[in-house]
Amino acid sequence: MRFIEPTVSLGIVPKRGQLIHPLFGEVLLWRQHEFHSWWNQFEAIIDHPLSRTFINGVVDSLEFKNTMPRIGGLFRKKKFKKESNHIGGQLGWGAFQLENQNVVQSAHPLLSVALGQYLLEVYHEQRFKVRWVEPRPQTVQLEIEASPELPHPKPVESLPWSIDGEVKITDSSLMLDQHSMNELKFEGERVVLIPIESMERFLLGCLPYVPQQDVKWFDVNSCEFDTLENLLRAIIQSISDMFLKSEQPVYIIEESSWIAYIENYICERGWGDAHVTNYDTSDYTLELTIPMQSQLPFTIGLLCGMWERAHGRAYQLLLRMENDTFTAKIQSLLDYENQ
Repeated sequence: MRFIEPTVSLGIVPKRGQLIHPLFGEVLLWRQHEFHSWWNQFEAIIDHPLSRTFINGVVDSLEFKNTMPRIGGLFRKKKFKKESNHIGGQLGWGAFQLENQNVVQSAHPLLSVALGQYLLEVYHEQRFKVRWVEPRPQTVQLEIEASPELPHPKPVESLPWSIDGEVKITDSSLMLDQHSMNELKFEGERVVLIPIESMERFLLGCLPYVPQQDVKWFDVNSCEFDTLENLLRAIIQSISDMFLKSEQPVYIIEESSWIAYIENYICERGWGDAHVTNYDTSDYTLELTIPMQSQLPFTIGLLCGMWERAHGRAYQLLLRMENDTFTAKIQSLLDYENQ
């Protein structure tokens, strides 16, 4: 029988759909296969190689938080191995091997490369240019080359749909099973945790590459997102496509059905929260209010994907901002005569 180590415990923020990790702060819970699917969708929409942008964003976020404590003295390598194992295990990204400069039991190559690069730079106290190969499944081999020193990462810019402030965690928590070789599992599936700050650094790094498109399904004219509007659209579309490529069922009968699905598919995974204000069973129009939150694009993307799966129709999204709350209306892109 496979040995199971102590679980990873995440604090829950009530009525916000947030999960808080004691070391990394706010995190998103991804099923492993969903992250693979989302990455393929998002990079295709941006139509530009984004691997290095993602890795840099993750490495900078780990460095900014001083995730790995400074280690010196006797048994330095042994202490470093213990700490690096802890970091990889808490995130579910795989096990880093210093001697071989590789990550085994990789959850996704980009997560493993980011983890390995960060740990190598901390251990050697040196910046590196990194290349990588995958000599066998779930193994990433890093090749490093010394690089000029770069300034310490600055705080990440606040996205216009985010809100700063302290979060209040309840006594309740979400428990993830931590297996050997730094795997995390939830409800029998392998999952990974990705800090919100890492995602925000990556998404801001994508801004120069986001295509400018006018699409009929997306209307956010009153939100004043300026240059970030196209990025918001790309995130929502990629998350919706990710959900639609999954096999998760959505059966909507009435308004209460939406409440249950939002709790199960969105809130419990730290993907935000949304309050249903109206659901019209005659034309399937769904209206919601969503608080300002870092996960806003992910919340809306899942809602759009769920709506399309439930009704078998392409969606149209109308998004408005009123004070610190967003109102979203999801309806059919095309006109139909309902029977």
